[in-house]
Order: sequence, then C-alpha cells, then structure tokens
Amino acid sequence: MEVNMFEKLRGELLAEVSILDENARITEEFKKKFFKLIEICALSMMNKDDNFFAFFFIQMKREIKIDLPSATGTRITNQGYVIYFNPLVVLDCSRLELEALIKHEIYHIMSGHHTRARVLKNMYSDLAVNIAMDISVNQYILNLPLWSYNIENVKRSYDVDLKEEQTMEQYAAAIQAALNKRKRVKDTEEGLNNFDENLIKENSHIFNTHDIWDTDEELDGAMIKEMTKKMALSALKGKIPESIDELIRELNRKAEISWKDYLKKLLGSLPYGYKKVITRKDRRQPDRLDLRGRLSKHIAQIVVAIDISGSISDKQIENIMTEIFSIVKNYPSEITILECDSEVRRVYKVKDKKGIKKKLNTRGSTKFSPVIYYMSQKRMRNHILIYFTDGLGEEELSLVPVHKRTIWVLTGKNEELSLKRPYGVIKKLSNVKAAEPTLDYAPDAIKEYRMLEWQQSS
Repeated sequence: MEVNMFEKLRGELLAEVSILDENARITEEFKKKFFKLIEICALSMMNKDDNFFAFFFIQMKREIKIDLPSATGTRITNQGYVIYFNPLVVLDCSRLELEALIKHEIYHIMSGHHTRARVLKNMYSDLAVNIAMDISVNQYILNLPLWSYNIENVKRSYDVDLKEEQTMEQYAAAIQAALNKRKRVKDTEEGLNNFDENLIKENSHIFNTHDIWDTDEELDGAMIKEMTKKMALSALKGKIPESIDELIRELNRKAEISWKDYLKKLLGSLPYGYKKVITRKDRRQPDRLDLRGRLSKHIAQIVVAIDISGSISDKQIENIMTEIFSIVKNYPSEITILECDSEVRRVYKVKDKKGIKKKLNTRGSTKFSPVIYYMSQKRMRNHILIYFTDGLGEEELSLVPVHKRTIWVLTGKNEELSLKRPYGVIKKLSNVKAAEPTLDYAPDAIKEYRMLEWQQSS
C-alpha cells in the first residue's frame, strides 16, 4: 500500500519537476505534495525497527532547496536541525533509497560530524573530508542510491587502502594521502590508470556536498551535543537497535575536563600567608577588641615542569605559557618554570610571555622524582604542579609529593603515564583522547543492526 502511494505521488511530482531548473520557483502546491511523499517515508520507518530514525526525523524542520548539490542536507540552528531536500535528485530515488538518505543525515548528526568537520577542514581538503564523512556512515546503511560513496568505490577510485569501521578522521587522513600521491604522479600512466576519472566526474558534487553546514549558526560543540542528545532521547520509543543504544551512551558520556579548565578550578583556593583585618576578631583572644584578626591570603603559586627530553617544542612551550598567563591574569600569581629530564636542569620565575627562555637542549632520560624532590626541599607545599611530559618515565616516585595538587599533561602520542600511582590527575595537551571511543566506534552493535535490517528488507 505504502509503495503504491509513494510511486503514484512520485510519478506526479516527477512530471512537474521535469520542467524545473535551479532558478525555478517552487509552488505551494508542489511543496504540499512533496512533503506528503516525505511523510510516507516517515510512516514507513515508523512501522519497522527503524522507528528511532522516524521519531528523530519528525522533530526536524523540513525545507526544499533546489540548488542543493546533493539529495539531502542538514543545518543546525538555535531552534534545532533543519533537513533540506533537493527534489531534482530525490525524486529519482525509490522509497527505500529515500529512507536510507534520511538515515544518512541522522547518522551525520548522531556522529557529531557537523562540529568534527570544522576541525578536519583545517587539516585536509574539502574533497577528502566530505568523502570521509560519507563513507564513515554509509557502510552501516542499506539501500542507498548507487551514486552514494562507499568504501569499495572510493578504494577503487583513489587507489587507497581503507578498512571498515574506522572513524571519519582516519578515513580523511588516508584519502588525503592518496590525493597527494596522485597529484605527484598525475602525469604518469600509473597515476591515470589508478584513478577512475568518470566516477569522479559523475560525483563532482562531493566537493561541496556539505557546504550547507558552513551556514550553521555559531553554536558551540556543547550546545550542539545537548541538542542532539535531547532529540535522540525523545526518539527512544519502542524497540531500540543496539547501534542507537551505543550512540546514546556516547552522548551521555561526560566530556573530560581539560587541563586548562582543571587549573581554573584550582585557582584562588590555595592559601599563602595571612593579612590582618579589622572585621574579624583574634581567634585566640576574642575578648580583646583592640587586636585584629587574621584572614588567609590567596595567591596562585604554580610550578610548570617541562620534560625537555620529550617531544615538546619551543613553540608548544610558548603556547602553553600563553594559556597559563591568560588563565591567571585575574589572580595574584607566582609562576616558576622547571626544566627537567633525569634531573632538574634549570629553574626560573616568569611574569609574562617575554620572560620565557628557549628550552635547554639535552638528551637525558625522563625521571619525575627530581621535580617532586626539588619541590619538597623548597617547601612548596601550597603550589600547583603542572608537569608537561610525554608520559614515559619511572613507574614509582621515590618520595610522596608534599605540594597541594599535580596535573600531569601528556604532550606526545602516548596515552598513559608510566607512573603506577601519579598522585594527581592526568590530562592530554590537546584534550583529545586518541583511544577514546567516538560516535563512529560502535562497530559490533551497528553490524548487528545492519544484519537485522538486511533480513527485514529481503
């Protein structure tokens, strides 16, 4: 019944759209009939195990955009997500294909691609990023139109080795490397044979298929994630596929606090001496009104330990100190820099960025205990220690720290600090955990869902 209704209405709309071009004006009658066609798809998904996608979709505002370079696209606004349809492309699709395209857009949203793409476009070409985003979600969707990008046709077209169940970041890096290689050999016979020119011409829209995201309102990542989470929770009705359950758990996972935010929380909480005040009585002799009471002074006393045997560069040190000066600018502060490897090599105080010295060039191994020992000897009990290191050093400290707080900031690719007991919190310099699962990491669950979907469609 749904198939007959869909095909009948699609035939009528095809006849009308055949005389349109990108500059044509869409009539209200056409819009009404077109969105009725879309509603048939939503109802179809509602009656199957795809009801999560249906309930998510009905919360989205729908618009027609005839100059859209792809069949569908989404935008983020303060009011929520808007999904756009290009009837010139959509009306060539079957009902199952259109349902797959709607799922495609929802997977982009659930995977946080709108915000993750902003970072990647500073690193790779638009072509590499757009293809990476699409194949990272398309591998989990059945019934997509034949012109959709998938792992196999990208592997053939770009002569690149791609594996299933990787993130968009991993795909973007691999595809960009293949593009760079092709650019170097484009005039050779090998380069031309390894590249399917016809396929790229047919799919040239991929260069700007997600350009509509560039018109998104300026919302930060936390607001976008919260908006997605709210819509996803509202869509959890009836049977929930394992893949969606995994994505919801990812949305509910609290973001790790960066070393900078953690430092901000500690500022102002460390006592440093006392000052006399007339508004407080002396605690030992409260009846002596002529004696003034005491109130703890607060000052941000920070030791910045820099592992000069690691991979940290002078530029990174400058950026780190710029961040620290920005954080402490509203607080009385005292900042001491310790350069260290197997021992403390240099100690100096710094008041601003101009006072930062070029790091010493040493080749010693890394030991953490010398810094802890130095702070103990100098009685730096009220200090915060921020230790920037690649994480590779001792497994045990030779003494227990006496200072107030320690923030270990990992500067290299290593995901763990070698210390078994760090006596502090461990953060990453970039605030991005490479090994942390992302929204694209739900391979087993999504595979199970994909198999279930295939069984129902056959």
